[in-house]
Amino acid sequence: MSEKEKALYTASFLYTDAILKDFEALYLEKKKLSPAIRIILGLLGFAGVVFFGIMLYREGLRIAYVGYMLICSVLLVLAFSRGKSRPDDTVDKYRKSYLNRRVSFHFDETGLEMKLDGQKSYARSKYKEIYALNETERCLYLIIKGRAHYIVSKEALGGELEELKKYLQKKSGKKFIQYDIDPKGAST
Repeated sequence: MSEKEKALYTASFLYTDAILKDFEALYLEKKKLSPAIRIILGLLGFAGVVFFGIMLYREGLRIAYVGYMLICSVLLVLAFSRGKSRPDDTVDKYRKSYLNRRVSFHFDETGLEMKLDGQKSYARSKYKEIYALNETERCLYLIIKGRAHYIVSKEALGGELEELKKYLQKKSGKKFIQYDIDPKGAST
């Protein structure tokens, strides 16, 4: 960070097991499909399978009908899946890379910077790259296009928390979405 780009807000803290459990709970919560979406997918899938099944029966094997029937079958599978499916090693990667490592965040006029102790390089993102702003009781999550998550401990921000939240919302054009989660064992 150059002298010209002085940090307006900073945070430095250790990524603990509790913080990473909070991240895992949020990440898995966001992967779930809501009951309304499941009902819609189920109805569309069922209607599609019936309709295209009848069309196949009446008009014979046509590649378009088979393709549409397969798409409708996928909708049914999504509707009845458990919600935490989709194998994904994101949480494991974050745990392996971050657990018990000190991190420093710097927020300036042009963007934010994250540096893990022991690494020569750092991550830098502009505010316009923020895809979503999420928060839990424990942390702020800045989700960057490309699915990277900046995890910032609220405790490390102290009295600057509300001010930083307003600043991030203004700079990114996004609003924070609050998630009330139970990180299963994440204690303060």
